[in-house]
Amino acid sequence: MQNRLRSATGSPKEWIYFREDSDGSCMEESVMPRLARLPSIPFGWYYVALQSVTERRIVTSQAELEALLKLLRATLREKGARLHAGYVAEREVHLVLQAGEGPLSAITGSFQHEHARVFNRIHDEHGSLFRLHHHVLLFQHQQWLVPLVHFIHWIPRLQALDDHQSGHWWSSDAVYRGGTKQDWVTTNVVLRMLTRGAYSRQAQEKEYRRLFGQAPEPSHIHLFRHGSAEDPRLLGDARFIAEVSRFTGRRSPDRARHVRHQRGDIPGVVMQVIEQFNALCDERLPHQAGTWRRLVTYDDVRSRSRKRPLPMVRALSAAYLIEHEIATAAQAARFFGSGPRSVSARRRRFYEVLFREWFGARPEILLSPGRYGDWSAERANDDHGKDLDAQLAGNSRSSASVHESPCSRRRDPNPACGTGGR
Repeated sequence: MQNRLRSATGSPKEWIYFREDSDGSCMEESVMPRLARLPSIPFGWYYVALQSVTERRIVTSQAELEALLKLLRATLREKGARLHAGYVAEREVHLVLQAGEGPLSAITGSFQHEHARVFNRIHDEHGSLFRLHHHVLLFQHQQWLVPLVHFIHWIPRLQALDDHQSGHWWSSDAVYRGGTKQDWVTTNVVLRMLTRGAYSRQAQEKEYRRLFGQAPEPSHIHLFRHGSAEDPRLLGDARFIAEVSRFTGRRSPDRARHVRHQRGDIPGVVMQVIEQFNALCDERLPHQAGTWRRLVTYDDVRSRSRKRPLPMVRALSAAYLIEHEIATAAQAARFFGSGPRSVSARRRRFYEVLFREWFGARPEILLSPGRYGDWSAERANDDHGKDLDAQLAGNSRSSASVHESPCSRRRDPNPACGTGGR
């Protein structure tokens, strides 16, 4: 410990890492140079995670928790922001909100300053209560609002339950389930997304309980904590990231200088590819879905098995990792426990073509959220969404008219579906 302290004293980056490690919080922050904050976008959708400094708590009693919630409600109303989900515990605050016309920093700064002032006065203490650098993620709400709220409401269960049962905490989950009435928490946006716009409160709560009774996807949790591979400050598709860059005048960080650690990003990408691949099988290849869902698992993809369609899943995962400079071809091959040939450019192109013929879609669909379907009614008016849906539907009909099933491919170098494959 003493050696660790001495090294931390001479290096700000190591000092940040020491504080994170000793604090024991759920947030994982990088020790790489911190990116500059993006300029606030009026009415943008944000995920904000605030953490207490080491050895201090944000609330120590139920009365302080209620006072904090009252302050949060007043701050949001004053700034014209809306809270869509929240979780408050003794050492952390997680918020999913849509900002008002003013900057997001006005919300977080005012809230943290006022709560720390009152807290220090009551406890006769002084100094910072919240960490200086908090986690802010600007996200595309049409795609990520529902799974993000899902994650926020599962934080008490993802962490040690005993710690929260004995402490003081609050979650908007009870509001969504109809257990409590808090009009300052906006629930109708998420509930209508879940029920494709249905207004029946009973139907909305039923669907909420059904879907949110399941644990959130690990790949989603990774993205919420670390952001997208293109820019850790953003979460959305390529068009969303490009539009934010144009609006703010800030380019995405140089990937070569901000490559994530192999163990941090590769598993998240692979898990999301697996999840989406199995979902597409259920939707478009139902005759293969049962067999392939049992076969396409995280452990099997990382094994040396060449059963179909494992080589395809490996190649498409490697294509994304290499294209986005998350990993080199050698690193991807090493992760999958295979040789460089299995993720070669020629092999990746072959499986990309084969994927389009099987599923009538480009491989990029594997890295877009599919578990919750099309959540937003606004997407029906989105020209980009219409064009994409029409393109995919046309490709699907064209593919179905030529190929009855993946097993009917004569040019496929792999033998029968059960055992062959590269």
